[in-house]
Amino acid sequence: MARARPILIRRRVVAALEPGVPGSAALEAAARIAAQLEAELVGLFVEDAELLRFAGLPFAREIGTATAVARALSVSAMERSLRALASAARARLEALAGRSPLPWSFRVARGEISAELLAAASDADLVVTCTAGRGWAAMCTALVAPGRTVPALARVAQALGGGRGLLLLGAPDEAAERWQRKARALLAAQGWGAELRLLRAANELELRALLAELRAGARARPG
Repeated sequence: MARARPILIRRRVVAALEPGVPGSAALEAAARIAAQLEAELVGLFVEDAELLRFAGLPFAREIGTATAVARALSVSAMERSLRALASAARARLEALAGRSPLPWSFRVARGEISAELLAAASDADLVVTCTAGRGWAAMCTALVAPGRTVPALARVAQALGGGRGLLLLGAPDEAAERWQRKARALLAAQGWGAELRLLRAANELELRALLAELRAGARARPG
């Protein structure tokens, strides 16, 4: 009788990279977690559909940071800018992954940022997204779909840094409640205090509101 071949579970940690938000913090946090979990590090650059819609409006203007001169926007110019940003993000990921034997990949998605984050979380162990900020002044949040088992959860929390959040996605049902209780118990058993906040987002609208709240809080912090 032939012996059954072992089933290999491939873990993925996604670093979500957005236009206008420096990606270094998200990449560094995701790389630390991927190394802890022996997971693939995936860079996801989201081309914000709202930016492209805005660029197509006849009154859309941008102001140069160096010249302070306003100039008209166009969809083609915005697309070129997004391609350049995506290329720079890929180069940062390649350089970071090259320091260690981390398997890695990179992809570009176009759409609503919150919808793309939800889609990424459904196919990964967790998604790390960070708000704008200098270095670790950025607020980093890990998005986890309910039902996903996150090994070494305390180490994930430590990699995110004190005061960062673990955002539990999915409908507010009994399974999500059980997952939340289990995560809290695991963190407490490993000596991790209440610094890790478990937030809830049942859908894209709630996720968008929570991310906006986290970003506003990060902008208000010194550093």
